[in-house]
Amino acid sequence: MTSVSLPDVNSLVEIALQDGRVYPTRVEDTDGLILMVAAPRGAGDIDVPEPGEEVFVRWTGPRGLYTAPGTFTASVRDRVALWAIEAEGTVDYFSRRNAVRVAGGEPVRLLDLASGREVFHGRFVDISERGARCQGTSAGLSAEQDVMVKMVLDDNLVALAGNVLTISEAGGDAVVAVVIYDPPEAQAQIIRRYVMNMQIRARRTAAANAGD
Repeated sequence: MTSVSLPDVNSLVEIALQDGRVYPTRVEDTDGLILMVAAPRGAGDIDVPEPGEEVFVRWTGPRGLYTAPGTFTASVRDRVALWAIEAEGTVDYFSRRNAVRVAGGEPVRLLDLASGREVFHGRFVDISERGARCQGTSAGLSAEQDVMVKMVLDDNLVALAGNVLTISEAGGDAVVAVVIYDPPEAQAQIIRRYVMNMQIRARRTAAANAGD
């Protein structure tokens, strides 16, 4: 948790719903913990959340990616159609310096950067904005090798240059490779959103298990 305040008027934000839908929008007005955001174009009239539905407000700040849990309270007709979100008052942030690592399982391919030849395919075991630990089958992969990392995170293709930090046997024909990278901002945002989404899912699972 951090003491970072909620986004100001005119801030660009995303509203993430429980079913995985994510809508980009803008803050039109604030009143304490109440955020009035522009109803997402198209979806604002069709896929309106139910009052009381849990949502997450997400935005990018100078220190990284921020998220604030809250509740959808109403759809309001004014000069423009608005969604009213009541925030809980807490803000989580995901620092660019101290990359948060989460477990995953999406497919990943590593291509030799010089030749373009595939030298590894498998799935990543965990991932952060600065690197990934992958398990799969190797075909000529070696430590300190420069590679192109290709993976799909939340339906977004990520392709970025990296370097193999370590490689070790994992039993049978499988290997575990740790790849590090320094992604450009557009790719970094995709990874940060994936990491945040995985943390949100873990939080919901923990809350559901606690209620059983």
